[in-house]
Amino acid sequence: MNPLIILGLASLGFGVVMGFLVSKMAGGGKVSRDLSRKVFHVGIFTGAVPAHLFQGFWGVVVYGSVVSIIVLLACFQGPGFGLYEALARPAEGGGSRRNVLTALSSTALGGLLGTLLVGSFALVGYLVCGWGDAVGEPAGERWGRHRYASPLGRIGGRTRSVEGSFAVFLVGSLGACVSLGLLGFSLPQSLGVGLVCGGAGAGAEGLSPSGTDNLWVQLLPALVAWWCLG
Repeated sequence: MNPLIILGLASLGFGVVMGFLVSKMAGGGKVSRDLSRKVFHVGIFTGAVPAHLFQGFWGVVVYGSVVSIIVLLACFQGPGFGLYEALARPAEGGGSRRNVLTALSSTALGGLLGTLLVGSFALVGYLVCGWGDAVGEPAGERWGRHRYASPLGRIGGRTRSVEGSFAVFLVGSLGACVSLGLLGFSLPQSLGVGLVCGGAGAGAEGLSPSGTDNLWVQLLPALVAWWCLG
C-alpha cells in the first residue's frame, strides 16, 4: 500500500481518537472544557512530528489535511457537537466558530511554510508551538500577575502575562530540545539552541495578535533553529 495512504489512514484514526477524547473531556464542566482545547492542541501538533519524519513535506500535507477536515466538520456541525464544544470558547459566543477557523488557518499556514522554508527544522516549530503555546494561557490564568497586551493587537480584550510567557519559554525550550534530539543533534547543541528557540517562541507568542500565534510560534523557532544549525 502507498505510504501516504497508510499515513492518511493513521492520521484519520489518530484524529478521531483525539476528537473523541476531548469531546468527552468537554462534557465535564468548565475546567475540563478549558483543558480539552489544550489537550487537542498538544496532541495534534505532536502528531505532526512522526508524519514529517515518515514522509517529509507530503506527510505533513496529508496529516494536516486530514486533521483540518475533522476540525472543519466539527465547525460545520457547530454548538452541541462534541468536538466543536471542546474547541470553542464559551466566552466568545458567536465568534467561536470564526476563531477556531482562524486558529486552524494559522496552524496550517505555519506548518506548510516551516516545512517549505527549512525542511526538517520545522519539527522545532511543531513542538515549541504544540507544547509551549499550550501552557501559556493556563499558566497565566493560574499565576499571572503582570499583564500586558500585544502592541500588534488583541481580540476580545484578552491580555497575556509575563508569567504565562515564561511558561511558554520553559516548555517551548523543552519541545525544541526534544525535536533537535530527534533530528540527531548532540545534547549540548539541542540544549543551547533549544533555549534560543524557546525564547523565540515566547517572544512570538507574546507579540503576535490573538489568533495568529499558531503561525508565528511555529515559524520563528523553526527559522531560528535553521539559522543556528542549518
